[in-house]
Amino acid sequence: MPFETGKTDARWYVVATRPAREALAAQQLENQSFEVFLPKRKATIRHARKLITKTAPLFPGYVFVRMCVDTVRWQSINGTMGVKFILMQDERPIALPKGFVESLQGFSDAEGFVSYAPQLKVGDTVTLMSGPFAKQVGELISMDDRGRVEVLMRFVSSIAVKTSQDNLIPA
Repeated sequence: MPFETGKTDARWYVVATRPAREALAAQQLENQSFEVFLPKRKATIRHARKLITKTAPLFPGYVFVRMCVDTVRWQSINGTMGVKFILMQDERPIALPKGFVESLQGFSDAEGFVSYAPQLKVGDTVTLMSGPFAKQVGELISMDDRGRVEVLMRFVSSIAVKTSQDNLIPA
């Protein structure tokens, strides 16, 4: 197979995508037999006085591809629908540090949604990812065994917000 990835020497590389085309690029690269990882998160968008929660890439404008550049025809990546280019230096793709993507995958579920919940502890500074306080920073003040948390938000005065662990990332 022309795109066979040599699993032993394979490394992860960053592919820049066209705006809002991460999923298209990932699908097209998978169709070419590349191993692709597109980490996702839940994002809350405010639109016309409504809050809409949708799926968004954790790193907008980028996907990760695992391959062995010495044995794979990686140049075809740049001509793939949804892709701008693979990040390169000196006419060669730049490999990510070993363990970076693997650690992201460790925090991901089967669908690629990243959750840092198991790593959080009371007292941590966290960012809410969705809901009316999306993108706001607060302090984690309590957690229960069902995945519910309480975050102290400091605006003009302090208020406690209840949400789920999956709605938080470390700040």
